[in-house]
Amino acid sequence: MSGSGPAGAASTSGQAVAQAGAPEPVRQVDCAIVGGGPGGLSAAVCLARMRRSVLVIDDRDGRSLWGQTNRNYLGFPNGISAAEIRLAGRRQAARYGTRFLSGRVAAAGHDGDSFRLRVEASVGDIRRETAGRVANVKRDEELGTSLGEETVGAAVDIVARTVILATGVRDNFPRFLGWAQCVGRSLFWCIACDGYESTGKAVAVVGHDEDAVETALDLLDFTDRVTIVAGRPEGFDVPDQRLADLRDNGIGVYPCAVAGYTNAEGRIEELVLDGPDETRLPVEMVFVYRRPTPRNEVAIALGVEVNELGHIVVNAEQHTNVPGLYAAGDVTSPHDHQISAAVHEGNQAACAANYFLYRPVQRGTGKEAC
Repeated sequence: MSGSGPAGAASTSGQAVAQAGAPEPVRQVDCAIVGGGPGGLSAAVCLARMRRSVLVIDDRDGRSLWGQTNRNYLGFPNGISAAEIRLAGRRQAARYGTRFLSGRVAAAGHDGDSFRLRVEASVGDIRRETAGRVANVKRDEELGTSLGEETVGAAVDIVARTVILATGVRDNFPRFLGWAQCVGRSLFWCIACDGYESTGKAVAVVGHDEDAVETALDLLDFTDRVTIVAGRPEGFDVPDQRLADLRDNGIGVYPCAVAGYTNAEGRIEELVLDGPDETRLPVEMVFVYRRPTPRNEVAIALGVEVNELGHIVVNAEQHTNVPGLYAAGDVTSPHDHQISAAVHEGNQAACAANYFLYRPVQRGTGKEAC
């Protein structure tokens, strides 16, 4: 969901990246949005409709390209995939003049009262080989081409009057043969998004901490067929009383690692537990609780405050501690990782950034930011 690289940037006029050897002019925009998932695209739509020049920088390495179907987003009673929301959002943002740059922000700093982002090609990063389902990435690339998206060759510099960081998180899924096809089909991370679909099913929680314990107990609202596996040789990192709470509520407790995930066509069928007996647990859904890593590298380079978990600290209007710099989506929160929340925060950030861009005479006295 984010980008990084040396000085040189993308323009809102849609001009192609300069050929090798030709000097690349610095490109200036009202707002550079780093991250092209639901949060970033929501911000782009709002700002572009306010007649601001907007550039979305994205490296196709975010959650919105996995295979999950979102069923708690208002207006889609039969559900809609995150990848489809992303495609629709890109078309909508482009309709109002948003431009797109495919690349990764490798360096960031201040340029007077503005921000300078150096964007480089994201090719060659090992994460690019495993980010999202191949079919979703391909469709996104094809749409990008039709919308005039530029792909970074030589590094480019962007100078932006405001920046919105919607860089998301990196999920720490277990790696096994076929794992990428399982994400969003039988391998999940959010009970608020996908707990309902576990109703009556055999569900396993893989995780060793209190978050995992609470999730296993919460899943009892949907099914009585719940087990929890520590997912590591050291076992659980919770008091014995919490393990007793699990057992007292009928949850099977396994303080061991997972040796294998038997799966076919994106469906996990059983967990093979690490141990001499290689116990096999039949499952239909697996919720993994390994704390995701916030993609905060650009934020830190720009002096943005982050909390003890690495998430960007923002106020109710998505302001960071740096004037003119805002953040939205999963990178701002350790808990509410939902598309609906990201879309809301993206809109809030855009309203705040737009107010920041007003001339003093436009602000007057008492005008609200949104």
